[in-house]
Amino acid sequence: MPKVYTPKQSYFSEQRVQKMAKDVVRDSAQDRKLALEAFEYFKNMVADNPLDDKAKAEMSKALDLAQGANDKVVKILDLMLKMTQAEMKNSTKSDPMSFEDLSQ
Repeated sequence: MPKVYTPKQSYFSEQRVQKMAKDVVRDSAQDRKLALEAFEYFKNMVADNPLDDKAKAEMSKALDLAQGANDKVVKILDLMLKMTQAEMKNSTKSDPMSFEDLSQ
């Protein structure tokens, strides 16, 4: 029977959240790089054959993926800023921070 994993610290401790954010930012950078490589590949296909509508559609999809990767990074930065602001706001209070504090 497998053991149930129980973390020694809070799963959403500051260090773990920062590590998760760092991992997502790194993965997003890799995703963006791959999407831009795909864009260049399809761009070369369109340069060889300007009537290739399928390659043009794939270029558009690759750009959407690249922008989506950037959007993830922006969302993480926004969340980290909100968390920092909520921590500063709660530093004067003794109440623990909740998810409702981040939605304000």
